[in-house]
Amino acid sequence: MNGTNELLRAILKIDEEERVRTQATEEYRQKAQADKAAKEKQLEEQAMEDMRRDVDAFAQAEKERAEGELAAQAKRKQQILDQLDQQLEKNQDAWVDTILTRVLGGGQ
Repeated sequence: MNGTNELLRAILKIDEEERVRTQATEEYRQKAQADKAAKEKQLEEQAMEDMRRDVDAFAQAEKERAEGELAAQAKRKQQILDQLDQQLEKNQDAWVDTILTRVLGGGQ
C-alpha cells in the first residue's frame, strides 16, 4: 500500500507540474497574442500616419501647381485685357464712326 501511495503522490506531483506548465504556456500564448495585436496596431497607426503625410504632401503640391496655373491664367487674361484696351484706344474713333454710319445709314 505504501508503494501505491508513493506512486499516487508521484502521479499527482507530475499532474501538478504539468498544470503549472500548461498555465505558464497559456499565459505566454496570451501575452504573445497581446504583443502581436499591439504591434499590429502600432504598424497600422504608422502606416496611416505615413499615408496622411503623403496625402498632405500631394495636396500641397497640387495646391501649388493650381496656384501657379491660376497665376499664369490671370497673367494671360491681363495681357488680353491690355491688348483690348490698346485696340480700343487705337480704333475707338473708327469704330464709333462705323457704328454711327451703320445705324444712321441703315435708318434712311
